[in-house]
Amino acid sequence: MAISSIHGLPAAILTLLWLGGLSACTPLKQGQQGYVFWDCRDVPCEESGKTLIPHGKFAEVRQQARKLIQGMLDEEMVAGLSIALVDSKGPLWIEGFGQADSRSGAAAAADTVYRIGSLSKPLTALGVMQLAARGKIDLDSPLVMQLSGFSIRYHQTQRMAITPRQLLSHRSGLPSDLRKGMYTATPFMRVTELLKNEYADYPPNTVYDYSNLGYDLLGALIQESSGESFRHYQQSQLFEPLGMHNTAYVLSSALEQHLAAGHENGQVRPQPPLRDTPALGLYSTAVDLGRLLTALLQNRIPGLHKGSLVEMWTPQTVKGEIAFGFSPGLGWFIEDDKGLGRVVRHGGATLLFGSEMALLPGQGLGVVVLTNSAGGNRVARQLAATILHLALQERGSRIQVRAISTPRIHERSQLVPSGGYATDLGLLMIDPERPRLCACIIEQMLDMVRFDDGSYGLTPESAAELPSGYKILGEMRFRSRRMGGRDLLLADRSGEEMVLGSRIEGGRWYRVWRQQIGSYRTINPDSAYSIEDLSISNEKGVLCLHYRAPHLSDQTIRVPIKPVSATEAVIEGLGRGRGETVSIVEVNGKQCLRFSGYLGEPMGPSR
Repeated sequence: MAISSIHGLPAAILTLLWLGGLSACTPLKQGQQGYVFWDCRDVPCEESGKTLIPHGKFAEVRQQARKLIQGMLDEEMVAGLSIALVDSKGPLWIEGFGQADSRSGAAAAADTVYRIGSLSKPLTALGVMQLAARGKIDLDSPLVMQLSGFSIRYHQTQRMAITPRQLLSHRSGLPSDLRKGMYTATPFMRVTELLKNEYADYPPNTVYDYSNLGYDLLGALIQESSGESFRHYQQSQLFEPLGMHNTAYVLSSALEQHLAAGHENGQVRPQPPLRDTPALGLYSTAVDLGRLLTALLQNRIPGLHKGSLVEMWTPQTVKGEIAFGFSPGLGWFIEDDKGLGRVVRHGGATLLFGSEMALLPGQGLGVVVLTNSAGGNRVARQLAATILHLALQERGSRIQVRAISTPRIHERSQLVPSGGYATDLGLLMIDPERPRLCACIIEQMLDMVRFDDGSYGLTPESAAELPSGYKILGEMRFRSRRMGGRDLLLADRSGEEMVLGSRIEGGRWYRVWRQQIGSYRTINPDSAYSIEDLSISNEKGVLCLHYRAPHLSDQTIRVPIKPVSATEAVIEGLGRGRGETVSIVEVNGKQCLRFSGYLGEPMGPSR
């Protein structure tokens, strides 16, 4: 049984099927360097935004998809969105819906410019692969040998070198983010320097750990290896040859005129600057990303041969690695969907935008959905899946689902050890003897029952007591497995097994860190995008770090920490944001907390 994760329930969506000669556009024209562009001459196109309305079978696909789109707009799930559906010959459907800017009433169009968030990563990955093909970058050579000034600290005595391949596939063990400076105009090249004072979350090749910082380093590697600025290299070697004329990291005055306003709760919000340019700082349009998908389906990326793309779309996880059911390739994710088949995809989310891009290289279809609203990535993914399902129904295509070759955990399930577990549902305290489960974040003690297979689950009475956001706990059966020196808490839900969290371990420095219990005030804030209200508490014998990130949520974030020295503690658990280090540092004679670049001074008596 595959090990999946609660981060993406379930992990499968989106795949693409060959639609052969359904392209409505004219024969392709040759661009510079022999690479293929497409346009919409001699077909029903609107001059404004180059909207392409499909005919024949695809007219029905559009008609059905528009019902879902209109529902999303009516429920204000997003303010506006733009779509491009393509095959290997060109565009099949390009259109915008809703509003690009609710203040002016400007409509979203095919050429509306969006901040595309993490859809930037596949483009950065293509730049790396181009330079690797030219012998300028070695994917499997230590990064310290290729990127000057890079270093990072480790708590472990045994260290392994980080490679570009691991950065591309989020298996480097680097922290997910450096929150201080993330929403500022700080140049991304500074991340190399800033990481010298940070700790790795995990050793390389042990845990899948999504990292924006890893892609910052890849951008720096492109810059150093090519001898050009990162932006200029990507523009000259990718965007211009592929005809992506409305794609850039810095907005020109012309692009700014077509820029969608970012929305939250139906209101336009100011767009903050973003430091992590190679990871999530790109602007683009549905038209341009459709061109990219067509070029990928044709295996016509400048400087890359088919083998390079096959390598990018091959799962990279290794034996013994905790991967949460994710199958990361190089800059992409590879998934299987029961109704759609094999899909190569990536999503994108920033504070005010959400997006989805997917393709099936062997079948020749690609789709991109861009939205201009907070949380729009979920809408984009749902809509992309729906469009592809509708396309399959019209084609009458039959899918063969092939299992992705990913590492499996073969150890037998064990009885769940008692103690605390760090999970995405907060701190769970389990007592298998009684048996009971305490969901600490909602402060509820819940009765459990043991099943014949050795797993545990909540009693129907306890499941009924759960608030709506935690009903999922009542649908799970819990068991434990030992892997990589950790007790993992697994949860089976509807036949899919996921890694829910890992057991919290005690430490010899617990008493020392109890002296740090209390509240802290951030003394180096980043305007409205700071971490606030830092504190350390004792929750049923487990030390927890509390903080607020008002730009992300009104809720207080509470995570268990494990002291590893008299001055350092690690956030317990696995996955994004876990494994990060909280340190005690002296500032102006006070013992302050340092977390993700932020400093917090004690609000009580000086320590």
